[in-house]
Amino acid sequence: MNETKHICDFIKNNYLLTLCTNSPSDLWCTHCYYIFDSNKMSLFIMTSEKSHHSQLMILNKNIVGTIAPQPKNIIDIKGIQFKGYIEKLTNKEEKRAKNLYYNIFPTAKFISAPIWEIKLTMLKMTDNSLGFGKKLIWPPQMT
Repeated sequence: MNETKHICDFIKNNYLLTLCTNSPSDLWCTHCYYIFDSNKMSLFIMTSEKSHHSQLMILNKNIVGTIAPQPKNIIDIKGIQFKGYIEKLTNKEEKRAKNLYYNIFPTAKFISAPIWEIKLTMLKMTDNSLGFGKKLIWPPQMT
């Protein structure tokens, strides 16, 4: 099995993440719709700079989060924990990312918010369909 492809397919087939941000004196989590660019191993979200989590992201670009559907059967549990850093996009990068985002979430065209790129640095996937508690890691670890 190609573990990276398996992880990427899971991310592509979902659309909502939990984003966790922090500063030396504060923590905050929020849910965001995302799109995934597997070539860049990046997630893109749209969110207002005025939000509490955005204010923390401006102070500290290191973020963590999860992507997890909510199955009722334990054998169907699959989910991602991720680490990365985030930056607000501008110019050509912003235009490209917004066009991709609007293709998936057309109503976002009516929201005035910047688009942000989460550059993934680590992914850990739990997939019980491959065996109870099975973990897949990206980038693949050297043994």
